[in-house]
Amino acid sequence: MFENPQDRSEFTTVEVASSLLSEIEVVPQEHEVAQPEARGFELPGRIWLGMISCYALFLASMLAALGSSGKAILSISVSIVYVVIFFAVARTVVAQNPSKGASPLDRNGLLMTHFGPMDRKAVYGQILVVPMAIAFFGMVASLIIVLAGNPA
Repeated sequence: MFENPQDRSEFTTVEVASSLLSEIEVVPQEHEVAQPEARGFELPGRIWLGMISCYALFLASMLAALGSSGKAILSISVSIVYVVIFFAVARTVVAQNPSKGASPLDRNGLLMTHFGPMDRKAVYGQILVVPMAIAFFGMVASLIIVLAGNPA
């Protein structure tokens, strides 16, 4: 192919194929407007603050109860790094979304989900139930450790 640039025998099939393409009619398609990408979570800042507070309470109670052990401090430090990374990634995703103003929960009290609208109480309950359970577990576990008088 590259030895003789004047030899164009391999291009004859292309010319035949181009003559066939003239018989194909392109059907005009209607252009649908694509829905813009939603990169935010549409949650008010109070929910984020509640989640951060619950995880901070859990980690602080674990640190207070188990702070004398080097292995525990290492585990708690790794957990702190994971929590910081989790919220930093969420913050980065939210920062890439153009500002839309207030959350739908603050505007009309409903948040649209894939399964339909959710009111404020349902959103708060579903999002904060796990962080609150983790904070409660941390406080109870540290209380038991302190009352037993035997920190790890």
